[in-house]
Amino acid sequence: MRGTEKVKGVVLAGTYQWGETAFETLVPRPLVPVAQAPLISYTLEWLRDGGVLDVTICANSAGRAVRGHFGDGRSLNMTLSYYEDWSPRGPAGCARDASLLSGAETYVIADGTVIPTVNLEGLLETHAVCNAALTVLVHHEPGAERSNMVPGGIYVFDRRVFDAVPATGFQDIKETLIPRLYGAGERIVTHTAYGACPRVLNARTYLAVNHWMVERLAHRSNAPEHHEARGEALVHRSARVDDGARLVGPVLVGPDVTIRAGATVVGPAAIGASSMIDEGALVSRSVAWNRCAVGAGAVVDRSLLADEALVERNATVFSALRAPERRINQSLRDLAGEQDRGRRAALPGTVPARLAERVGSA
Repeated sequence: MRGTEKVKGVVLAGTYQWGETAFETLVPRPLVPVAQAPLISYTLEWLRDGGVLDVTICANSAGRAVRGHFGDGRSLNMTLSYYEDWSPRGPAGCARDASLLSGAETYVIADGTVIPTVNLEGLLETHAVCNAALTVLVHHEPGAERSNMVPGGIYVFDRRVFDAVPATGFQDIKETLIPRLYGAGERIVTHTAYGACPRVLNARTYLAVNHWMVERLAHRSNAPEHHEARGEALVHRSARVDDGARLVGPVLVGPDVTIRAGATVVGPAAIGASSMIDEGALVSRSVAWNRCAVGAGAVVDRSLLADEALVERNATVFSALRAPERRINQSLRDLAGEQDRGRRAALPGTVPARLAERVGSA
């Protein structure tokens, strides 16, 4: 890739209320586990693999937790810094503030809720060839006409863009910055990607994105580190899966998991570290975080089990969230939903009409 030493990454990981309080209180949003990895790690690894090694994470209340998990980025073979936004400044404001101590000429701005799949080299090439001030990553909405585009939550900024961002106040990218640049005659282009960059927008999309990622891992040619393939299942080498247990479809089994005889796990599903699925239990299309226990004969379908959640013997949990000490049985129909509906919801919303009119095509 050309000139990546002059490209800086900015990951927007600020947390704001989703409105589904029970889910929000479980873990800071950037660290919500998707296929047993923190959500934000997918964006960081995408930037690193694309040659962008200097990244600032913009966060507010989640900043300390994210810093505690990733530190200075050494474990990812990259350099991480942090900007804590308490104003709030909005995505454009945060990106502008994060750029103040950098001498980079080009900035890749990525929403921390996105799992990027686009080729970063191609995106930067489009930006450079078009001599753009700002490049917007877009997708064609599945099943829609070619002109119906959806934004992918990823942008490329030329440094001069930040001159159009005020030093105070909430500053959005789509609603304020792009119209301002367009009015000033700056060149704005789109880069069309094939496929999608799924997003965890809220609790409603969480299971859909997990399912998508588990299926994606299951169909890769190489199993994740310390895992072995058993059909479509990926099982950590330290896990204990009885010969009488059944793993059906794409299932991700974490370290030190115990799945006993007669138990069945139907994918897409993820079973987190040190969890236990007892004899005769059925776990289907669900996500279990760490140290969960599903009792003998219990049924769990399209549900989320948070860390240390317990499902009693012979109990039935359907489209629900379970967390320890507070048996949350509220319906998560929007979270689980029908699989197709959930997958559609995991994609960004359609570009507003006025934005679509203003965004040029590369």
